[in-house]
Amino acid sequence: MIGLVVNPNDLDVAEEFFELFKTPWEPAVPGRKYSAVLCTDGPFAEYDADVILVYSSGEQGVDREAGVLVHPANGPVDIAWREWTFPIYRGVGICEQAGHEGTLKAGSKSIDCRYPAGDRIVRRIGYDLFQEVRYLLTEGQPVVWAGTPTLDLHIELLRQLLIESNVSFLEIPPRPAGYDFICCLTHDVDFFGIRRHGLDRTMAGFLYRASIGSLIDLVRGRRSPVEVIQNWLALLSLPFVFLRLMPDFWRPFDDYAKAEAGLRSTFFLVPFKDRPGFAPDGVTKAWRAVPYGIGEIQPDIMKAAANGSEFGVHGIDAWRDPAAGAEELRQLRTVTGQETVGVRMHWLYFDTDSHTTLEKAGFDYDSTWGYNEAVGYRAGTSQVFRPTSCENLMELPMTIMDSALFSAGRMNLDRREALQLCTGIVKNARQFGGTLVINWHERSLAPERLWGRAYMEFFEMIRKGERVWFATAGDAVEWFRWRRSIRFSETKSSDATTVIHVSAPCSESLGAILCIQRPSPSGVKMQELTFDGLSTVELELCPGSCRHEQPVVEP
Repeated sequence: MIGLVVNPNDLDVAEEFFELFKTPWEPAVPGRKYSAVLCTDGPFAEYDADVILVYSSGEQGVDREAGVLVHPANGPVDIAWREWTFPIYRGVGICEQAGHEGTLKAGSKSIDCRYPAGDRIVRRIGYDLFQEVRYLLTEGQPVVWAGTPTLDLHIELLRQLLIESNVSFLEIPPRPAGYDFICCLTHDVDFFGIRRHGLDRTMAGFLYRASIGSLIDLVRGRRSPVEVIQNWLALLSLPFVFLRLMPDFWRPFDDYAKAEAGLRSTFFLVPFKDRPGFAPDGVTKAWRAVPYGIGEIQPDIMKAAANGSEFGVHGIDAWRDPAAGAEELRQLRTVTGQETVGVRMHWLYFDTDSHTTLEKAGFDYDSTWGYNEAVGYRAGTSQVFRPTSCENLMELPMTIMDSALFSAGRMNLDRREALQLCTGIVKNARQFGGTLVINWHERSLAPERLWGRAYMEFFEMIRKGERVWFATAGDAVEWFRWRRSIRFSETKSSDATTVIHVSAPCSESLGAILCIQRPSPSGVKMQELTFDGLSTVELELCPGSCRHEQPVVEP
């Protein structure tokens, strides 16, 4: 078990960090033996561990005693570690130690070092871990660092420090048993049928992009001749579509049911038609309103629900007003009959109080935490997390959105560039786990966008290896809630070996993985066991910094 020495003001974010890096820990108790002590506040002499992990950008008393000079530098600072480069936002401490070259680099300078303190080893990391985590979970990363899983790298660094320090520890990775990661196929429904649009802004944009815009894209190499023909045929069919002599070609439920081959997806639906809501600057932008409400499309919703689709609220004013959010939530429940409901805000409107506001409105989860103009990790992770201001609401971060990839004025990528960028994000998911949340809008498979080929290529890339759990947004959140419910307790056997007891208040059909790291004379050994919560599991680990492998008590 890790003993934690932390400022009380940081305890809330430390607790959330250790739900993401799911490993046994507790606030350090003087005199109790720990496998390691992680210290971010004050001296550690009274705590018993062979390995002390000190995270701080400021100088600590033991630094000078060990002959280490720490020079604070303001953030953000780009840090190189192994094959990664990631940002430290709140400042770093440059470590100067004679004869020692660190592995965390800010340019040519080291921000880490290692030294003895009595009979213990100190691993000194020159940044404030929980201040960094708080920044990521509350303010979020700027767009320039969108593609970097910064919080996951903080977890990976701590994991590697424990391994390098020969510490035995147990971890529950953020992936269900038998899978590398979770993928949620989600769709924001801003439009429902082109027949609902007369000579409005949406129709004008469609007419331009399907005609002249398609030809321009063809010349630029961004569209194929076949796609241009598809768009022109759609244009020619419009009179017949409006006369109901031909089917409407904006049919999100049918289109995605066909494309996703029976997998369950989540549609975020606008609750009320012709309501633009308020922008963050207090202005009402009329073109934000949509010409449908979920009450008008109930038959389509019920058909999609029968095929396994889930529905959430594509919120209008829920982000800023609990009463408005509660009204939007009631409308979706009335139409769909769903009790557990999530939300993603229309146009991704959000502010610093929105998580609390959405919780007060009664939502189970939010999935707004992403970017309009980029793809990646606004919170630095793809794990589901609980905002520190909330008691129940969970955040399911949005990872990849089609309009961010392809729209002019945003990333404006072509299909090949987008696929290459998304390949790296999928690679990260296979390494770190978590939930890859894709948002492909309702009309993106249809004319004039025709982003279906990119979607299918991306979809097939994700499915490669067949170790991905395709889940609805609600199911993914529920699995992470269950993972959070898993508890650890510790006892000592007669020979002072640590016994970790793993239990959960209920079972989970997919289960989780108990990953046990044990150092041995031949190197670190890792063992994985499946845990479904049906019974308590007991695992024996070495106390402190372990040099000899111990047997596992199988469940």
